[in-house]
Amino acid sequence: MNRTEKRVFSIVALALVFEFFILKNLPFFWDGLSKAYRAEWIFSHNFSSLIVPTEYNSGHPPLWITSIALVWTLLGKSIWAARLLLLVVNIGAAYQLFLLCKKHFLPGISLLFFLLVAVDPTVMAQTTILNNDMLLLFFLLLGLNSLINQKWRWYTIAITGLLLTNLRGIYCTIAFGAIHFLYIKYASLTFNKKMLRAYVVGLVVFAGFLIVQYSELGWVLISKNKNYATHREAAGLARIAKNAAAYIKNILDFGRVFLWIPLGLMLLVVFRSKNKKLSLPSKRIFIALSVFLVVFFLGFVPFSNPMGPRYLMICFLLGAILFVNLLSQSILSAGKRKLLVGIIVFALFSGHFWIYPATIAQGWDSSLAYLNYFPEERKMFNYLFENDIPFDEIGTNLPLKSSRMAHLLDTKKFDPSFAETDFDTNRYFIFSNVENRTSDEHIIMMENNWKPVVTYSRLGVYLTLYENPAIKAP
Repeated sequence: MNRTEKRVFSIVALALVFEFFILKNLPFFWDGLSKAYRAEWIFSHNFSSLIVPTEYNSGHPPLWITSIALVWTLLGKSIWAARLLLLVVNIGAAYQLFLLCKKHFLPGISLLFFLLVAVDPTVMAQTTILNNDMLLLFFLLLGLNSLINQKWRWYTIAITGLLLTNLRGIYCTIAFGAIHFLYIKYASLTFNKKMLRAYVVGLVVFAGFLIVQYSELGWVLISKNKNYATHREAAGLARIAKNAAAYIKNILDFGRVFLWIPLGLMLLVVFRSKNKKLSLPSKRIFIALSVFLVVFFLGFVPFSNPMGPRYLMICFLLGAILFVNLLSQSILSAGKRKLLVGIIVFALFSGHFWIYPATIAQGWDSSLAYLNYFPEERKMFNYLFENDIPFDEIGTNLPLKSSRMAHLLDTKKFDPSFAETDFDTNRYFIFSNVENRTSDEHIIMMENNWKPVVTYSRLGVYLTLYENPAIKAP
């Protein structure tokens, strides 16, 4: 890298290091909490098995949770140690993204536009969450770079890593197979027989994982854990329609609408013009983007598993790279290009403040807005302790029962026994807009009929303790 390239990449790398230090004790959150339980099981059982019991297991391969358990073994069981692992993954993903931009930005485009690509709100949020999505993104970016550069060993690592990180790695591998074929046919990629080894090795290793898991648990892919099994059922037509709408919303959410609409318009101009064609770098990005969008749509929309914007991070990044290239070739004046870029940057940063009404499901792990939850959660716990409100009279759909694991604390004070959620028998209920499990009917019912005892809020994120008026104090 030359001096300018080093400076640009250093900005992102230093930002990630700074993020690590200010958030090094940030608890496990949302789906990351389930990873904490699984990593703790492997750690506490001294790696006797990498397949966690069905009561914890959703079917996903164990690469991420095993990595956390290994880091705990080396550095001690702590949140900061797990976040140090995440920092390494984040910097690796950022470097692969930088290489992808450097390879595919058209001549004359400043590498400063790498920063525009990197500030996607969902990607930024995921760099702070101890889930396996950043590791998946790292392997996706490594896969694209190694495929284009015909590096079969790195491509093998990427495909194998995808399949061992998350079951979505299956869709990603299918997408890579299609991209590989289309690159050879339409994007001037030379056929290299060695590159096929990556698929063989990856599938053999993944098959080995499935065999081991089946021998230990008696099932693969579709978990027998009732909390996860329903996520992989075929959806009805009404649910498919809702999923399709959610898919589009996820693409345009958190400010991305201001990037994707101009992107669509510029693509429309290119495809309708006889004189304009996509350059080879743009064509490769367009092929990869189109394949991932189609494969993910077919893989997610027909099924019952709730979709999160984080599932589409690779699409957000590819879309931004393609936008930068098309903008550089557009007929817009320099002033209008700068104005459009300024609007998009502002929109993307504003995405961290996009908060919908409580009755609309939101991807809370897809913007930094969720960071406002934890201080208010502490205030709520303090209120409950100070006012001697019995925890066994409180229902909630928040993961408050798992506070001790979220913070990796030993004290029982942070592992209270909340009541099972039952709006007929719960004397109290703690509701926060940072959860999507409470039904719209129950949210409206509590807002209209129950007594709000106390509310703590910060920048649109809130927790409210409601009291059921139908149940009198003992």
